[in-house]
Amino acid sequence: MEKQIPEEIKHKRFDRLKELVESQVEENNSKYLGTIQKVLVEGKSKTNKELLTRKNRNK
Repeated sequence: MEKQIPEEIKHKRFDRLKELVESQVEENNSKYLGTIQKVLVEGKSKTNKELLTRKNRNK
């Protein structure tokens, strides 16, 4: 297709979006520090076998 956005700009935009999402996730998750939550453990993380994936009622 004509008039495509250059790869460099795509990567910069993606990186900015990723940073924004990560900061919002961190801010949201911080309110649960020091609390006890009920969770459903789904299994080992696909990206880090040292971690478990889970779901809780707040997500």
